[in-house]
Amino acid sequence: MAYFQYNDKRIFFEEYGQGEPIIFLHGNTASSKMFELLMPLYAENFKCILIDFLGNGQSDRVEKFSPDMWYDEALQTIALTEHLQCGKVCLIGTSGGAWAAVNAALERPELFHAVIADSFDGRTLNDNFVSNLLSERKTARANLQSRQFYEWCQGTDWEKVLTLIQMPYYSVQIESVRCFINHYQI
Repeated sequence: MAYFQYNDKRIFFEEYGQGEPIIFLHGNTASSKMFELLMPLYAENFKCILIDFLGNGQSDRVEKFSPDMWYDEALQTIALTEHLQCGKVCLIGTSGGAWAAVNAALERPELFHAVIADSFDGRTLNDNFVSNLLSERKTARANLQSRQFYEWCQGTDWEKVLTLIQMPYYSVQIESVRCFINHYQI
């Protein structure tokens, strides 16, 4: 197990394979475990780096998530890239990890070769984003397979992690996306 220090916390990361480096960034209710099954497909040709953002997976827990979590996760990604000193890397982000990837590349373009942003809402969030998300999460918490996925990714304290990620965070996050768009004049 490998860790690096970030703001007095330990962030977990794991490396597979050799070659051009790719950092995989997980979504907000997941962890690096979501990518483990894909490693045999990539590790033969690439150096694959998986990270658990703070508060997720095997990284240190947080008392609360940053109101601008996707930007803070971008800073964690930048810190990992600098820690590894492996030159320019590619980023593959899924869901909230896609927002973190885009933020990291816009913040420090000299560190990143390419970004693949998967399963995210693009430039703006749907007007019903918060209510839809909360409804989906409520349904997922009641679903046995979803509960097993959350526990597999987060550990036995998965319910606490999901609760911390919930409101009022997401209403603040929508404003963060608006600020992001205005800041980068997208």
